[in-house]
Amino acid sequence: MENIKENISFINEKIKRNATIIAVSKKKSAELIKEAFESGVENFGENYLQEAIEKISFLKHLKINWHFIGKIQSNKCKEIAKNFEWVHTVDRFKIAKLLNDNCPLNKSINVLIQINIDKEESKSGINDEEILSLAEGISSLPNLKLKGVMVIPKNESDKKLTEISFEKTVKASMRLRDKFPHAKEVSMGMSNDFELAIKKGSTMIRIGTGIFGERH
Repeated sequence: MENIKENISFINEKIKRNATIIAVSKKKSAELIKEAFESGVENFGENYLQEAIEKISFLKHLKINWHFIGKIQSNKCKEIAKNFEWVHTVDRFKIAKLLNDNCPLNKSINVLIQINIDKEESKSGINDEEILSLAEGISSLPNLKLKGVMVIPKNESDKKLTEISFEKTVKASMRLRDKFPHAKEVSMGMSNDFELAIKKGSTMIRIGTGIFGERH
């Protein structure tokens, strides 16, 4: 088994606490999540709802913040609203409204707007020009807290192209913050590019392989 504690220490040393680590725990067991939690990580990201619900239930005695980072289908919104503190992949008002309407009593959900910064047809997310109108809609929903933006840039071997995508995302984030000052989070950067992402302005990095090792 990979040394999870060592991996987390290595990442913390690199980022100097300049960003929140979200451990991407899809396909990882509850035992591995517990090990990462005991090594200091409090935020975990899940892509697949059914798998996540089982782990969330099993680990409910731990003070974990659960982040939904997968594609959202309308029929999953009720369970997402019930089980997660953060949702990173809101890209249309319909989804925001369903999350709001299904939010349990005395709970609010932190949401990020997913931007399709490279305008890829295969990816979810809105064009950066549409952020403000969606933000207005989200802000009208009492059970949601708009916290910022999330991006999955094009998978480029050329770091310069990734850097350009990150810069465009941060510019979009700044436009959002001009109007919604509390929406300052930028969920950007993964195991292979988190240092560059932080340098460009990321506040949340989503790390899977860098913590848990290669998926088998």
